[in-house]
Amino acid sequence: MADQTIAYLTDAHLGQKIILDQETGMMRYTQNTEEHKDKLKFILKDIASNGVTEIIFGGDIGAQKANQWFFKTIDEFNFKFLMVLGNHDSYQQVSQYYKNEHRNEPDDELYYADEEGQFKFIYLDSSSNAVSQNQLNWLLQELDTDKEILLFIHHPVLEIETPLDKVGAALKGRDEIKRILSGVQKDIVVFCGHYHMTDELIAGNIRQYSSPACSYQIEKLSEKIEIDTSSFGYRLITINGRQLSTEVKLFKSL
Repeated sequence: MADQTIAYLTDAHLGQKIILDQETGMMRYTQNTEEHKDKLKFILKDIASNGVTEIIFGGDIGAQKANQWFFKTIDEFNFKFLMVLGNHDSYQQVSQYYKNEHRNEPDDELYYADEEGQFKFIYLDSSSNAVSQNQLNWLLQELDTDKEILLFIHHPVLEIETPLDKVGAALKGRDEIKRILSGVQKDIVVFCGHYHMTDELIAGNIRQYSSPACSYQIEKLSEKIEIDTSSFGYRLITINGRQLSTEVKLFKSL
């Protein structure tokens, strides 16, 4: 069976220019229509040039006014496209453009599952900075499978030792999600974004990969929050049978 390669990209923040208050360490965004669009286009061209035809987007498209441009640009490349929502996304806004036959109805949340080959792909909605009880109940059912499990969620489930985790950015109720995943008698691989940094963690049967942002990075090993606007990138996920490998591609500002 030929390898399957998926490009996982996250945190585009289109139309949002990051501002960091050096004294308080607080972050905010100002509106800039063209912000980060060139980076996303560069990444999409790089993905296509490497013969990759599948994309999973990890959330945070950016300003709501950028949604139409985002989906139109993705469509131009004719990728197989799946996604989760981030805390800067709105289900009501995104659902105008994103149609998915697997998504659960009539919930106003974007969560669903799909199976391909030896793997089950599970997608959770953490756009409210939490995962609802409805989703947790559904997740328990979906984890009952003979397939290998890949879980896609915007926020990290495992704590990453970084200043960003301490300023209110952490997923609410993540310990409950960790408890549910830990109760499964098999390995689970989690792909997330949100923290704008590359990281890999293992806790019991859970392996978590945090991916770089399409827009800007946040320094992981720092005493305070530091922004790196010069780097952007994405992650490649390669599947061969039941085997999985992954690598990060990083670029410097255009």
